[in-house]
Amino acid sequence: MLTSRKRRTVAGVVAFVLLQSGPAALAARDRNTTGLPTYPHLTNAVMDPVPRDTLGHKCIHYAATSPDRLETVEAWYRQALAGAIESDINKDSMYGDYFKLVGIRLTRGADLVTVYREENGRTTSVELFKCAERWV
Repeated sequence: MLTSRKRRTVAGVVAFVLLQSGPAALAARDRNTTGLPTYPHLTNAVMDPVPRDTLGHKCIHYAATSPDRLETVEAWYRQALAGAIESDINKDSMYGDYFKLVGIRLTRGADLVTVYREENGRTTSVELFKCAERWV
């Protein structure tokens, strides 16, 4: 049985661990600054610090993962990006032929959203590309 003093010590240790792990947990999930919709159940995310060349456009890039089923995340993005053009993730793949992926690419203007997983994978990946119409 814990004495009053031991309970306070345990509570203090738990509070210290939670305070110390908070910033580290936040650092593992960068904020989406693309302006494109962010799926609400992400576990990891990285916002690239500089634009990149993506399919001939200059794009800022946000990549994340979710434990949710691929079909659930796809449905959410279809609704969030109503009117976007949908295609198979493997058609004109920016990921190459090395990986066999299952998923979709949604295109709206120059912007792209890819939602996919590896053929036998369990984790759903989401990538957002906010792109300029042409190189500036």
